[in-house]
Formats: sequence, C-alpha cells, structure tokens
Amino acid sequence: MDIQFDGFQHAVPVFWIVILIAGALALSYWTYQRASGLSATWRWLLTGLRSLAFLILLLILLNPVISINEERTSPLHLALLLDNSQSTTIEKGTYEGESRYRDVMRILTPDATDKLEHVVIETYGFDSELFPVSSPEELTLDGTRTNIDRGLTDFLEILDQHEALILVTDGIVTSGRDPSAIASQMSIPVYTVGIGDTSRQNDIVVQRVTHNPTASLNSSLTVEASILNDGFPDRDILVQLRHENQVIQEQTIRSSGMRSVQQVRFEIMLEEEGLQQFQIHVPEIPGEWTAENNTRWFSVDVRDDRLRILHLAYEIHPDVRNVRRFLREDKQVTLENRTWITRDRYVEGELPDRPDTLDLVILHGFPHVDLNETHGREVADRFSENALFLIGSAGQDVSRLSTLFSGQLPIRFQTGYRWQDVQFHLPAERSSHAVLDFEMPDDLRLTPVRGGIRDAGTTANAAALLMTTYRGNETQIPLLAVQTIGSRNISQLNAYNMYLWSLSTRKETRDFWEDLLNNIIKWTAAQPDEELLDITPAEPVFQLGEPVVLNGFLRNEAGEPEENAVIDMVLDSDEIDERRYVMSNESGGRYQLEIGNLPEGSYRFTGTAKRGDREIDTRTGQFIVGGVNREYLDTVRDDDQLRFVAQVSGGRFLPHEQADGLFAILEEEIGFEQRLETTSETLSLHRNPLWFILVILLLTLEWGIRKYRSLH
Repeated sequence: MDIQFDGFQHAVPVFWIVILIAGALALSYWTYQRASGLSATWRWLLTGLRSLAFLILLLILLNPVISINEERTSPLHLALLLDNSQSTTIEKGTYEGESRYRDVMRILTPDATDKLEHVVIETYGFDSELFPVSSPEELTLDGTRTNIDRGLTDFLEILDQHEALILVTDGIVTSGRDPSAIASQMSIPVYTVGIGDTSRQNDIVVQRVTHNPTASLNSSLTVEASILNDGFPDRDILVQLRHENQVIQEQTIRSSGMRSVQQVRFEIMLEEEGLQQFQIHVPEIPGEWTAENNTRWFSVDVRDDRLRILHLAYEIHPDVRNVRRFLREDKQVTLENRTWITRDRYVEGELPDRPDTLDLVILHGFPHVDLNETHGREVADRFSENALFLIGSAGQDVSRLSTLFSGQLPIRFQTGYRWQDVQFHLPAERSSHAVLDFEMPDDLRLTPVRGGIRDAGTTANAAALLMTTYRGNETQIPLLAVQTIGSRNISQLNAYNMYLWSLSTRKETRDFWEDLLNNIIKWTAAQPDEELLDITPAEPVFQLGEPVVLNGFLRNEAGEPEENAVIDMVLDSDEIDERRYVMSNESGGRYQLEIGNLPEGSYRFTGTAKRGDREIDTRTGQFIVGGVNREYLDTVRDDDQLRFVAQVSGGRFLPHEQADGLFAILEEEIGFEQRLETTSETLSLHRNPLWFILVILLLTLEWGIRKYRSLH
C-alpha cells in the first residue's frame, strides 16, 4: 500500500492562512502566559494543547487530500457463449451432431491446470436470448431460434472484466438481426468456433410463404411460396396446398438446376370465418436428406367484414328507395329491409328477433304519426343496444322521439317544430369529424331539402356536424348530429328529400350525397374502441417445440393501466383437454403467460380480467402451433458470418475440428498470467471523524488540567 499526500483543496488565500495560524497561536499564548498560580511548565503545556487543537481545526478547514494506491492480482476473465438451438444437434456430413457438440463444450471448459489456473471462464447459453448456466451440461439444445445478435447485445450489458469472448455456434441466424453490426461494437475480441457442417445435402425446402394475414369472408386470397431445390436438377416437384390436412390444390413445378428456387402461386376462396390454418407441403422425394422442412404452416384470420344493416321504413318516399339502392350496391353491406304497413305489420315479414347480429339499424321516418305507442315502444326497446341511424320524413312524429329513446338521441325537439325548405352550413369546430372526411367543393350548390329552422337543438354530448340555413341566414338548428353512448354510435339526419341530390345533373352534388351517406353509415356502424383487455399471441403461428407466449395489456374503466388485476386464462382445442392458467403481472398494466410447448393444432383462448369480485373485461382469440422448425430451413454452417464477427472484433475464427487449439491462441494473443491491477482511492481527511475526536480529546485534556490546577 502506498499513501501519497496530494495537497490541500481550498479556496482560502495563503495570506489569510498565515494570519489564522498566527492568530490561533497568539490567542493560545496570551490565554495562559498571564495566568497566575501556574508554573512555566504547566503554562506551556496548556498553551500547546490549545494551539494543537486550533491547528487541527485549521488543517481540517484547509481540506487536506491523500491518495492510497494499492496493487493486487486478478485472474483472466473469459466469457463462453454456447448456442442452445436445435440446429447444433443435426447430424450431417462429418459432423456427428450432439455428441460432437458436447465434446467441443468439454474442450472449451477444461479443469484448472497449471496453464489455466489463473483463468476464470463464465458460461452462458443463448437461443432466442442470453441466459447464464453454471455448466454446459445444463444446456438442453432444444431452442427453436438462433438469435446471435440478441445474444451479443445481452452480453454487452453484462460486460465487465472480461478480456475475450468465445462464441460457439453454427452461425445460421433464424431470428433477429444480422449480428455483424453488434460485433463491430464489441470492446473485446470475439473468438468464434463454428460447429455443424458446411456440406450441402440433397433437400427440398419450403423456404417462404407470402400472404395477407387477414382477409374478408368470401374473398380470394393469393398465396405465394418459395421452394428451394438443392440437389434435384431438372425434376418435377409436386407442391400441395392443404387445409386441415386435406389437399385442396396442387401444382407441379420444374427445377432448373442443381440449386434453384421456384415460385408457386395459389388462389384460395375463403368461405369460412375465423382463424384458418393452411399448409404448403411438398411430398418427400426419394433421396432427400430430411422431410422436416417440406411443410410450412400459415394462418389467415378470415373476417366477415360485411355490415349487417336493417333498414326500417315507416313511410313510402323516394328517400327510402334512394337509401336502399345505395346500400344494395355496396358489396360490403348485407341489407335486410322492413317496410311498415300498419300496427306491428311489415311488408317483408316480422322484425328480426336477434338484434345483436346487426351492425346498424336505420330508422327511416320513425315514429310515424300513425304508429301506435305500444309498437313504437317495442321497436325502441328492441334496438336500444344497437347502433342507430335515424332519417327524417314528412310523416315523422318528432315530438315522441325523446320519450321513446329516453333522451339518448343527438337531437331534441320542442313543441311547434315544423319542416321548412333549408340549405346547410358547417360549424367550423366540427369540420374535422370522420363523417365529414371527404372532398367537399367550396362552390357546392345543392337543391333545398326539408329541415328545421327552430324548436330543435343538440343534446349535451352530441356533435352537430351540419346546421340549417334558411333564406340565406345561418341557424343553430342541427341538420345532422352524432353522438357516442357507451359502445354504440348514434347518427340523426334531421331532413328529407335528399333523393333530389342523387338526381342532380351536377356530378359534385351526387358525389357529395353518396360520400356523406357512406361516411354516416360506416362511422355509425363502427363500434367505438371500448376494449379494456388486449391479449395477443407473440406469434400468429408458433413452431413445433417453441414455447407459446401470450402478451396482455389491461386498462381500467378510467383508461389508465390496471396493475392490480388477475387475468384468468382458459385454453382449449381438439388436441388437449381444457387448461386453466393465470397470467403473470409484469407491472404497468402489462401481463404475460408462457405456456410452454404444445402439440400441433389450432388453439382457442379466453382471458377474463378481474379486480376483486369485479370483472373488468373478457377477450378471446386463437393461435396455431405447427409448421417447419426454423432450425431445419438452413443447415449449412455460415463460416463467412463467423469469420466476419471474429475479424471486426479483433478475434479469430476456428472450425470445431480445431477447437482444441483455441487456448494456445488465446495464451499467445492475450496471455494467461495473472493481471496486476493498481487501485487508487482519494480521501479527504476532513471526512474522517478521528480528527474531530482528537480535537475533543485535546480540549478535554486542557479542561481537566485547568480544573486540576483550579483555574477559572
């Protein structure tokens, strides 16, 4: 240990330091030299004690600093990163799979010898991420992904005293980014050891399947697949499209050389709703190295995006025909009509008894002045949970609307409301609403329609999108108003005779009416986003042997992340009995469930979020387990990748056959002797309490002598 005085750290000028020291000594001398009854010896002793105390206090005030330097030895720290993916166990060419890999592990983790007695090797495994292991024997070699970039990135976060990194892998990246970029950021050399085989085997691989993950019911889906031929030149190859293990289409392609890639395209007519699973499959060809990569699964979420609309007309009017014609021509709409005759009778039959199957109910001219109160109440109650679009008519009894719908409509009416010929104008503050999100000419001229000029207004939570204009004067009476209540939208077009716009000779007039009507219908039918619980599979299709992970996010009714809930999960399929789980709370409203490996098949899940006895929300979903293991898509060791990682970091690349020579290279390039480290610690003496204790002892001794000599 070496102690060195570094000087004083203070801002006091030297002049004042001299004055303070002189003053302290003078004060001590003056105090005792005039004291009677003391011998010269006692006076000088007391003067010395007080002077020493003053000098120590001044010394602390000047902040003296010392450095303590210490030398010590430490071992050489190496890190060993071992690939835990399944591809490391594939027997191919001269590589003997797992047995050879285990031999390489033993070579790289030797027992302490004279040469390595000062070497510490820290061992880690990686597949989709990095994880520590106490011994290579703990590696299961069953990882379904090889993410070298993630392994190196995770290691950088724990890099400390390591002086070199040994990376053992086949270099075949099946997940994540190219590791070249992160390798160039390494501050220590990376020595790569390549395991596996570089020879190519005769094989057919379904490399890639391209398709849209979602599609509409009764639509055609294009699926393109890339088929890799390796070793079968000028050969007919049968490619099958399967659905639920049944061949639904097949094509034959012709290979063009010893190694080539052919594209094949299928058109699928989607006639069943839900998550549909398909396979691109190539039957095994004699002489293939493996058939594990001859099948690739993919899934399509088939949705019935068509709007189911019920149009109830309570008056025969050209507007009714105009709206129905518009809806019939929309391929995204499934239209059901009812035309009221009398009492509770309709031309097309009874009202639908399953309103929950409807996306939108259009009430045209409801309630008619001749509609009895009982049936009016029945209609309002039946569709009280549906999205509603109300359109006016000449025979409409607007005074009954608020009563029938309990004041939940966007427009309220007062006694004395009358229809007049009106134009419209836009309130500036509502011009950005989604309903008005279409091109509207500045010089738009429209035929007047029938609307109100007084005795009407919007309710508290409604938004007026169009206001009436009467004889050139803008009013505050709504022509079109909308509002959202809970999980449904409600629109109200307080006008009739809009059919005249569709008959106009001016194209911009016809386009305006069609765009406005389309936007009103689509916005009203859309369900507001009230989902509090979101549960998403980490992958739409999990590979065989890959852990199934579900991620969740939960908000409470106030829209804030809910951190104190319990999410119960139920999983079922045709392959397993119903299973129950509880998602783990990851904080911040995030939840996760790792199920582990599941058999091949399609799975359904239901998640229910609760806080105490209160249920917050429920979510359902699907995912698929199946398909070719990514680790079998490419089995040729990537020496170029491993060599580049080593070179940019200052290390070397060795094939596994030369692994036993790695430590000789390390000894030559970085050495195995103990590292001599010098540590330096800087201390400010004023932080040490011993100085203050010494001052107290000196002053106490002085006081004791004074007491003993009876000085006051």
